[in-house]
Amino acid sequence: MKRWLPLLASALIAFSCTEEEVIPPSLRPDRENHEQPTPDPPKPEPEPQPEPPKDPLHDKPIPEDYRIPAVYIETEGGKAIDSKHNYVNATFRFEDPSRFYTDEASVEVTGRIRGRGNTTWGMPKKPYRIKLDEKTHAFSPWGNKDWILLANYSDKTLLRNIMAMEISRICGMSWTPMMLSVEVYLNGQYQGVYAFSDHKEVAGHRVNIEVATETDLEGGYYLELEEAMDEPVCFKTVWDTPVMFHEPEYPTEAQQRYVKAWFNGFERALERVQGEHDYAYRSYIDIPSFINYYIIQEITKNPDGNVRKSTYLTKEKGKPLEMYHVWDFDITLGNCDYTNFEKPDGWQMRYVKWYNQLFFDPDFKKAVVDRWNELYPDLLTKVPAFLDRQLELMGGAWKANFDRWKILGVKVWPNYYYFPTYEEEYAFLKDFYAERLAWLNGRINAEDF
Repeated sequence: MKRWLPLLASALIAFSCTEEEVIPPSLRPDRENHEQPTPDPPKPEPEPQPEPPKDPLHDKPIPEDYRIPAVYIETEGGKAIDSKHNYVNATFRFEDPSRFYTDEASVEVTGRIRGRGNTTWGMPKKPYRIKLDEKTHAFSPWGNKDWILLANYSDKTLLRNIMAMEISRICGMSWTPMMLSVEVYLNGQYQGVYAFSDHKEVAGHRVNIEVATETDLEGGYYLELEEAMDEPVCFKTVWDTPVMFHEPEYPTEAQQRYVKAWFNGFERALERVQGEHDYAYRSYIDIPSFINYYIIQEITKNPDGNVRKSTYLTKEKGKPLEMYHVWDFDITLGNCDYTNFEKPDGWQMRYVKWYNQLFFDPDFKKAVVDRWNELYPDLLTKVPAFLDRQLELMGGAWKANFDRWKILGVKVWPNYYYFPTYEEEYAFLKDFYAERLAWLNGRINAEDF
């Protein structure tokens, strides 16, 4: 009995405590009138928030009277655009008659224009680089001075570049260039359907990095792997990888040494993965971006995506190399006549240069499988739906394009297949994508991947 006495004493003390000590003041009745306190007034219902604006490229309803946007270009004195290096003064009129992409039906601005591209510049339908005198919302929510017109002459669907940007968006690259179909008129002459695009540059809504100053070695740098090596400052790595500086355009010698040493360190570390099981390479690169890049290039079976052309990276201060965005897909997805690129099966990137070594790391391989299975449902359903929408947004303008350029049923470099009708070209693209996706899904999830 004695062992219970302390507990009984504690209980008696608790019961002898005042009301104020055991009941929170907000719950005690008023001693004088025994009324409950007046309850707080009900909180007002929150005002409904407006829905975010619909994205024209994805979910904004297409009006019945929709018309494809157009770009009208008048060069000074009707001068020809015959150089990739020398600009020609011009006046530009951006017309969005349905006000589908912007609030204004027409915007006119002055600027300059020149040719662009490597192989594509030599084709009859020319691609162009535009530099406006002032920032302009040209079919875009963001104002910029620099824009691109891609001719897509070899791609007779006119949609492969735009389609690839949707794959990039789904895969989560740090930046996906905006692209949409427009019609182009130059000095009163119809030029056809083009992909109007963001320019590849360092800017807030594009490649969003802080460029290194002359006294800062660690970054940031905007770089490209491109075998043409046609920028002012370029170098080759120990693996003969061609690297070009975009920003800063003219790095100091010390900055060049720093960036070159980073690439060389990465490639030498890759040499130790297979035999020594040394994974020090991981500190040199942003692995998730390298995986996303791999998936995009593998899906599209891009001849130019094998770490030799049109590969864009950043090296920011305190960060590793990142595959920042993708570019150049007009000869992808079966639209190429060499090295079995016309077939929907077979690896494109699995055994290429850096990736051949990366796949000897079991953790990298597992991360690729996991990322693929995470993305696969959207790649399977959203990309074909997006492609159908882009065809609708083209508004039948492909007919005028192929009246201007009579190449349906004609081989244009590097076509393997060339069909007599647009409908067949479009059907081939969709079928190739579906077959490619199915083949990759089976192989990536196989035990011997």
